[in-house]
Amino acid sequence: MSAVENLDFPDYELRISRRARHLRIKVSPLGEVVVVIPAGMDPAMLPALLVKKRAWLQSVLQRLTERQRSAPASHSLCPDRIELVAIDETWQVEYTSQSKHKPTISIPDRRLILNVALSSRSNADHLRAWLQQRARQVLPAWLQRTSEEVGLPFTKVQIRGQKTRWGSCSSQGTISLNRNLLLLPASTVRYLFIHELCHTQHMNHSADFWQLVAEVMPDYQQHENRLRNATRRLPLWAYA
Repeated sequence: MSAVENLDFPDYELRISRRARHLRIKVSPLGEVVVVIPAGMDPAMLPALLVKKRAWLQSVLQRLTERQRSAPASHSLCPDRIELVAIDETWQVEYTSQSKHKPTISIPDRRLILNVALSSRSNADHLRAWLQQRARQVLPAWLQRTSEEVGLPFTKVQIRGQKTRWGSCSSQGTISLNRNLLLLPASTVRYLFIHELCHTQHMNHSADFWQLVAEVMPDYQQHENRLRNATRRLPLWAYA
């Protein structure tokens, strides 16, 4: 049974964290429940603690179910189209029993053809792999242009599929970008670039860092706010 159907004994993934001080329950956009406990907590205590969280968990999962039902077809595990908002591209997704396991990509008319014999999760895997490839084709050059424009160089760039971060910058000047940036507005993507490029000068979120961000992009705050809420608006296939 799923966590929605059986809240007395919910299915969940248990993670032990040295940083955690209290029990935390996280629910992914797919309804997957993750329970995080401190390293010193006895797992035998979990059933009683989860029962106390039952009403809250039920409410969260119910809202998630309603959100999934009302989401557009493009946001499902088997979308009818993919909108790469950042680069103003729309790709039609078709499903056929004649194709091979790997998706067929039709470049001229921007079509992706997937095999309906595969599970929704398998098709979502292929869609994410395709998005990773598209992001590698687009984001590094875009970041380079932005770097030259604002005069903040970096060492190299990586494209990744982070679950919780849109980007990061190492002390060596390597910038990691989330492939899902292609699903966001271009202005927000540019802000993320600038944010990480500023980290090449300040490896923290100090007052000096934010002053540099403001100098480069005075309206950065509105884009920062959009990024904080952007994850919940991403399509389900991007998470599966």
